[in-house]
Amino acid sequence: MFGLCEQVAQLSDRRRRPQIPTSSVWLAVFALFALRFRSFNAFEQELRRPRVWEAWVGRRKPSADTMGRVLATMDLDDLRGVLLHVHRRMWRSKALARRGGGRMRVVAVDGHELCASRIRHCSRCLKRELSTANGPVTESYHRVVAASWVDVSVPGMLDVEPISPGAGEVVAARRLLERVLASYGRLIDVITGDAIYLEAAFCRQMQEAGKSFVVVMKQEARELYADADGLRSIVAPVELVNGGSRSQVWDLEGLTSFSTLGTPVRVVWSEDEHTRRTRVDGRNLTFTESTRWVWVTNLPRDAASAATVSRWGHHRWDIENCGFNEPAALWGMDHCFVHHPIAIVALLLTLALAMATTYLFYQRNPKPQARRHLTRLALAGRCREDIVSYRGLSVWPAPQPDG
Repeated sequence: MFGLCEQVAQLSDRRRRPQIPTSSVWLAVFALFALRFRSFNAFEQELRRPRVWEAWVGRRKPSADTMGRVLATMDLDDLRGVLLHVHRRMWRSKALARRGGGRMRVVAVDGHELCASRIRHCSRCLKRELSTANGPVTESYHRVVAASWVDVSVPGMLDVEPISPGAGEVVAARRLLERVLASYGRLIDVITGDAIYLEAAFCRQMQEAGKSFVVVMKQEARELYADADGLRSIVAPVELVNGGSRSQVWDLEGLTSFSTLGTPVRVVWSEDEHTRRTRVDGRNLTFTESTRWVWVTNLPRDAASAATVSRWGHHRWDIENCGFNEPAALWGMDHCFVHHPIAIVALLLTLALAMATTYLFYQRNPKPQARRHLTRLALAGRCREDIVSYRGLSVWPAPQPDG
């Protein structure tokens, strides 16, 4: 479906005389994530099995050191091109669908901290001072900004951008979106983000690119927040009910209090009540939680209703749950495979490809009866077992040496 063999053959790195093709090394790293191995060393032991993994990576199998060395010299633009190709094919073949319907595609941006160490560091590490029982210590860590689809059937990360020392998360997000919007173009309609992104420069960048934004507003000291709060008393809310949740939503259009942006914006204010049931000491208990959400957007009402903006705002958590929490807990996202700035990005892009393709395979390939009691983690174990059956065969066309 994706023509991965042709795409992978175009990957390159900066080695002068490679003995193992870049495609073979990358396919090994892809298999590491897709089959849920937790480290290069663990996967190297698997690769040493005779006449098994040749069907996947070719005759020359890379070691753990080779995988790390090649990733540190890989051309990231080539890898981003493969990821872009996969996402385009998913949309064109309707394998990727909007959960809420509609015609707009929404992308969320958010920051995430990766590995941290008090011993190892590199030139691109961020640093912080921590107080311990033995005195202050310096901790080095890496942090990235990611862009990911939200409100879709298959979670997918589009791209990542490291946060540089001395720069902020919003600066990295603007670099990321400049590249993503240039590559994905009309595939993206709306950008959504947390309250940290409610800056005039960020919102103006979206407008100049012809895209819409939906950003959380939490700062009560903002003039825009105060004006929206005052207008609620003269505007009737719309009541929305979704299962055990009940919301009162105010749709406030034409506010000019965001003076640094220079254009009117729309504020969607939602007061939510969630009814939850639990069982404690043999008793059924019911309690209600109240939350407040305020979003700022440049979308007019005829393009997206208040209910739609509210849904996108809540589904922004898809990037936190499916883009960060699940990969960190089950895919080894936060593990420091290689402490090198280029290798870290290459690993995250490879992880994004592994997640997108295996999610899609799980949802669309096995029959519902077979998938009923089969988790995605168990599917990875089944695929490991199937590799053994390819003795003497080739899953991919034989890779050619680079150059």
